[in-house]
Amino acid sequence: MPVSAITSEMLRSKEHLLDPYPLWERMRHDNPVFFDEITKTWVLTRYTDCVEAFANYKDFSNRLYRDTLGVVFGPTMLDKDGSEHVMHRKIVAPEFVGKRFEPYYKAIDRNALDLIRKFPEEPVVDLVDAFTTRLPVNVIVDMLGMDQSDHDRFHEWYTTMMAGLARFSSEKQKLGVLAHEQLAEYVEPIIEDRRSCPMEDLISKIVHAEASGQRLTLTEIQAFISLLLVAGGETTDKGIANMWTQLLLHPEQLNAVLEDHELFDFAFSEMMRHSPPVLGQLRYSINEVTFSGITIPANQTVYIQLASANNDETIFKDPRDFNIERDDLHLRKERKSGHHGTEGRYGHLGFGLGKHFCLGYEMARLEAVIGSSHLSNFMKNPRLAEGADTTFITKNATRSPLKVLIEYERP
Repeated sequence: MPVSAITSEMLRSKEHLLDPYPLWERMRHDNPVFFDEITKTWVLTRYTDCVEAFANYKDFSNRLYRDTLGVVFGPTMLDKDGSEHVMHRKIVAPEFVGKRFEPYYKAIDRNALDLIRKFPEEPVVDLVDAFTTRLPVNVIVDMLGMDQSDHDRFHEWYTTMMAGLARFSSEKQKLGVLAHEQLAEYVEPIIEDRRSCPMEDLISKIVHAEASGQRLTLTEIQAFISLLLVAGGETTDKGIANMWTQLLLHPEQLNAVLEDHELFDFAFSEMMRHSPPVLGQLRYSINEVTFSGITIPANQTVYIQLASANNDETIFKDPRDFNIERDDLHLRKERKSGHHGTEGRYGHLGFGLGKHFCLGYEMARLEAVIGSSHLSNFMKNPRLAEGADTTFITKNATRSPLKVLIEYERP
């Protein structure tokens, strides 16, 4: 009996939303460059095609982000191409890697410990509500030099702006725009103050950073702060939740990281491959371009399905097995994403690739690893609480559990 053709409706079925990986496997084999009739979007599912698309700056543009992020935040480096993107990235990127980022390690320590101290008295905690949704936002507030008493306000702006990025909800988008405007109004006097009286916080550094004599304008700084809050919060929030869920579902690997906290680095890499919080990235074809023998015309929306690419069985052995000891994955080495080294290892595509490689990759990893080490010191014998639901929910191009209920003993 012939296998039925893949349809756009299948991408919206309950089965696919619950577990998208079986259909993506079919697509990689039978229809790797799939045209979604409903959204008029081309979907790439193979690892090699996705790597090629990420690295192709001649035929692809990031302009589509003007219709999502741009509507809520205004112009950011994410929706820019060519020299304009390079210039904006050169201004801010140095603050997020290497030695310049090291002063912010203390902010991660401080905020992780502060959240853990507020865990409920009973030895059961929803890690999402009590920790993962708050740690990234609180760290960013701390890094920016904002008033620590305003964590809750920033958390509300974060969640509202994140919801506002939904492409097909004008009401949520309006609320997202309003949240950005409120945040922009809040930070404007702080930005102006840092121009004349710089301090050691991130706002001061961004205000005075320059490349080739250029600096960011007030509007661009405000947009960057909103982007940092949402993009920096979302990946880390769901990344920590996804990592802990997979470890809790694999007790032997959980025990290994509890005994050796350095293995959280490995667990983070494998999570970003196996269960990446962000499922894909959009591009716009400015020229016709061919993948796996299929030509995509110019002026088309293209979706790089990185979660499918990360689980391509031609690249990773038994890709649906969560394994922190993989010998085919670059562990702790995001900069190798998409590259095949002499050791037969590939990089996950969870942070993208190339010039638009995620600016906050180091911050996300450190928050997950440092935060998890502190959690492990506090939660003895952590395990899934009775009745815990580990279902991953697909929403707005992200995938993560709504709750991570953990039962544990106090030290």
